[in-house]
Order: sequence, then C-alpha cells, then structure tokens
Amino acid sequence: MTGHHRTTTETEPTETEPTIGGDPPDDDVFADLPPSAKLVHFVLEREDQRTQTELVEETTLSARTVRTALGRLEEAGLVTESVCLRDARKRVYSLASDEGESGGADVEAEA
Repeated sequence: MTGHHRTTTETEPTETEPTIGGDPPDDDVFADLPPSAKLVHFVLEREDQRTQTELVEETTLSARTVRTALGRLEEAGLVTESVCLRDARKRVYSLASDEGESGGADVEAEA
C-alpha cells in the first residue's frame, strides 16, 4: 500500500504537484497538446505575431500541421487570430494575453 490518496473529482487543481515555469492550469493545457502545437506556441512566444506562412517557414512543419496546431492552441485559449492589416486575406496569430489584446493596430506581417 502506498501513502498517496487520490480523489476522482477534478474540480480543483492540486497544489502538491510540482510545476516547471508556470501556473498549474497552463501545464495541464500543455500536457494535452501535441508537440507541433508546443513548437508553434514557442515560436509565438519569441516572435510575438506571425502569419501561418511565417510559422510554416520558421517551424519547418507542413501547412496542414501548423493549421491543426493553431486550431488546438485557439481551442485551449492560448492563441488569438486577427486580420493582417497589410493583406486582409491573411490572418495573424499571437499569444492570448490579459495585458494587451489590441492585436491588430501594430501588425506589420510580411506578405
């Protein structure tokens, strides 16, 4: 027998589990994401705003894989999509944040 007691309810996060570099809810969200989505998130952390084409070039993933990864990140509430000011046919992706979601005013995405 072990000394651990696990509950089956998942209504509140546990505070006993160690986390690396973030809040427990973020770690839980990342645990469910595929490696491609984690890579896209990492690039957006470094580069702030990118189009899908730019993400394909920087990650060397296929366009379909990047699109799927962006969809997963959007579902998780980690990424937001806005219209590119230079080309309205394109979308610009950036990390979702509480600080400033203006997102479109200073977008200078490359064509």
